[in-house]
Amino acid sequence: MNLKPTKIPLTLKAFNEQRVGFCAGCGCGCGYILYLKDGKIVDLYGHPADRRGVGSFCTKGITYIQEVSTNPLRLRGVFLRRGEEFLSLEYPEALSFLREKLLKGKTAFLLGRHAGLEEYSMAKSLTDEVFVDAPIVDFLPSTLEPTEWKRAKFILSVDAEPVFSEVMATRWLVDAVEGGAYLFCLSSRYETLCGKAKERLLLKPDLMVKFLASLLEPEKGGERVEFLKKSLFLLRGSLLLLGAHLFSSPFRDAMVYLLVNLRRKYGVNYSLVGDVMPFPAKGLEELFESLEDFENLLVVGNLFRYFKEEHLRALKDKFVVSFQVFPNITAHHSDLLFASTLFYERDFINYRHGFSCLLYSPQTLQPEAGLYDPYRVLEEVYGETGDIRGFLEGYGIDYERLKEEGQAFLCMEDVSLKKPEGYSLPEGELFLHTESTLVEDLGHWNPWTHEMEKYQRAYLNPHTARRLGLRDKVRVRGVNFELQLTENLAEGVLFIPSEYEEFQPFDPGHRVGSFLKKPFHRYEVFS
Repeated sequence: MNLKPTKIPLTLKAFNEQRVGFCAGCGCGCGYILYLKDGKIVDLYGHPADRRGVGSFCTKGITYIQEVSTNPLRLRGVFLRRGEEFLSLEYPEALSFLREKLLKGKTAFLLGRHAGLEEYSMAKSLTDEVFVDAPIVDFLPSTLEPTEWKRAKFILSVDAEPVFSEVMATRWLVDAVEGGAYLFCLSSRYETLCGKAKERLLLKPDLMVKFLASLLEPEKGGERVEFLKKSLFLLRGSLLLLGAHLFSSPFRDAMVYLLVNLRRKYGVNYSLVGDVMPFPAKGLEELFESLEDFENLLVVGNLFRYFKEEHLRALKDKFVVSFQVFPNITAHHSDLLFASTLFYERDFINYRHGFSCLLYSPQTLQPEAGLYDPYRVLEEVYGETGDIRGFLEGYGIDYERLKEEGQAFLCMEDVSLKKPEGYSLPEGELFLHTESTLVEDLGHWNPWTHEMEKYQRAYLNPHTARRLGLRDKVRVRGVNFELQLTENLAEGVLFIPSEYEEFQPFDPGHRVGSFLKKPFHRYEVFS
């Protein structure tokens, strides 16, 4: 799937160069054509020959490539903290300072979604102390490409919302439904996908797990359970979609157990929908437990959104270097700050998703002065490149072939080969649910995308609100939220969008670390 510039331009605007790449705004990896004049973007289109995007390009991709690159709020340069001020620093001086710090003491690497596989492989060549803000899966995250979803005849979607995570993948589900597929949505909130479903069931997460578990029981269940059992049995190879956030929750063990056994019993295909880490790493829970062991933190992305106040206070005794696009909360708690390139401003391998493939995209836009590639900075500091070729060979991927063809599929163990022993099920009358919605972290720094979802509100089913005596506002562990009542939530679920923080420029909200007991979880029991 090595895309080339089109012979007939898609734009009427004056340009003198076309560049082709794959978007890393999500896991879909849609191909795009960038039209440039004198090195500046004049137009952007989805590539018509790309079988994933099929010529379309979503709002997220347009924002990240066309809007972020020209955003006046974007960071440029290198900055050193002195007290409460940040002083501009020349790059050679910053490198010298960085070597002095990082080559001494113990360093933890914190990598967000917009860190490429290059940064990950470099970090892993230096240490095992690599932490990510996504569920880590040690099995094949998907048995089907999204383009193959359209062939499914029966689809069971469990708390999956591809419109918010992998936007363009939704088209293949729509194609499946329009082709006659039966779509059953089981979720804690009414998602966009529910609008296309033949049947939908809203349940709080512990009841969702119990409902799924009943599909494995030999005893006869209710009408819905028996319908699903019969459908999955008769239509072997049906599609099971699972929201990735379920694997960043107290229900992780339950979801692995159920996925293993549903695949064994019914032969289902499956796909994890959302941000997923398919390579060895550690989660934020492990970081918080071992934070005192590190002298240095190196951060790519805005991971301090998940930090509680106690974790932010602990940073005062550490050296924090971070690579950021905007002056977010992580930037404000950094000692040395580099303005970072994004995926289209450097060669980039997109791997943080549940689609079991890697996508390689060459640099399509020359970064402006004052933007720095995290991988190149690490290369200069440590004097090595990391063994990305050797790392990929362990997953059955030839690096040069990946660069030539643009994509490669992971060789990983099928989940059905795992042997989970069982699970314990957390229960509660009310669950607090935090997750991405339409506008992600970077989107809140651009006026036109921020307007799509300006305010961070809490959402609650009206029946639950009456039972709890709530009407206009709700206080969540010291943080007040405007309350909006909606039938689109299951009873017993309080939902708060997670992509807000205190330093965003427009209508700032609250990071999840400020009000969750366990900010590394997307569900938690709330009292």
